[in-house]
Amino acid sequence: MKNFNSGKWIGIVLSGVITILLLCGVCAFVLDPYFHYRKPDNGLIYGIIVSDPDEERYVASGIIRNYDFDAVIAGSSMTECFRTSQFDRLFDVHSVKLSVSGGQFSEINAICRQALNRHPDMKILLRSLDLSMIDNDKDEAGYDISLDYLYNDNPIDDLNYILNKDTLLRGCGLNVIMATLKSREAFNFDDYANWSDSTEYGKEVVLAGYTRPNRGGEIIALDSEDAERIRLNIEQNVTALAKEYPNTRFIYFMTPYSICYWDSLKQSGRLQKEIQEQEEVIELLLSCENIELYSFCDNFELVCDLDNYRSDGTHYSGEVNEKILQWISTGDYRITWDNYQAYIERITTFYENYDYDSLFGT
Repeated sequence: MKNFNSGKWIGIVLSGVITILLLCGVCAFVLDPYFHYRKPDNGLIYGIIVSDPDEERYVASGIIRNYDFDAVIAGSSMTECFRTSQFDRLFDVHSVKLSVSGGQFSEINAICRQALNRHPDMKILLRSLDLSMIDNDKDEAGYDISLDYLYNDNPIDDLNYILNKDTLLRGCGLNVIMATLKSREAFNFDDYANWSDSTEYGKEVVLAGYTRPNRGGEIIALDSEDAERIRLNIEQNVTALAKEYPNTRFIYFMTPYSICYWDSLKQSGRLQKEIQEQEEVIELLLSCENIELYSFCDNFELVCDLDNYRSDGTHYSGEVNEKILQWISTGDYRITWDNYQAYIERITTFYENYDYDSLFGT
């Protein structure tokens, strides 16, 4: 029996591993499923999975790096069903969509900051302000995933991208090769992350998915600790960027959740606090001259029509997204120093006195 040459065997194994890694790296670099190196203009089809938070985080960095644009639609899943073609037409811009499902204020702010750093002459940044995230901690993150390497210019960090299992298996395999073989439509920002046409809406759907809280006895109000947390969140993640880029038009809108959301607030005793939180945010945002703030919470016809919403009672249809862009383009529902107190009084009166039991036939 010949002597076993352990050194030679180790060399063969290492060579094989290195070869496999090189092939994987070349595949990821050439296919580039998340646009880290180039726009998807190589004839391949990029079937980005709709509303996959991890993939949206990858794609956002690629869009920022490699697309030409002068406007951005950013925010959580509440912005995924916007169509950039409508936005471009109404505002005379060339926009991209940088939505991130479940994105907290700090994460959305980081993405917007990267976009402005690379495109400092940006005309407009449109962003949602989710009511449910207003009083979160300023550093709260939506997902335990670090993608800082995607946003810097250190080529060594790119190993985290080209040798990443998600890039190789899910990205290159599912998104590019399978989508190209199936001849899906090419990547575009109208359809990107847009779930509107594949979602069921309506009163029956919403009420079936809604668990009504028991009526609480205590009315919860905003305290000084809450107010300070909101101030830190808004100043760090919303107004700071507007102050750094005074020539950019920042358009923010507070997300119009359905009447079931307001019922949950009333039932749990948190309605007063919610409205006080909005007032805090309004006063902080109106202090910046280049911020325009909109709220559709006083569009009671919209909020009370559950046919506009999917099962969670907060996400609205693509048709509502279209209306929101139209309203903003004409200045409807804009909040100003002159009208914000009337707005607060209007939503307080309505949501305090609404017959919520009628939703359930009681």
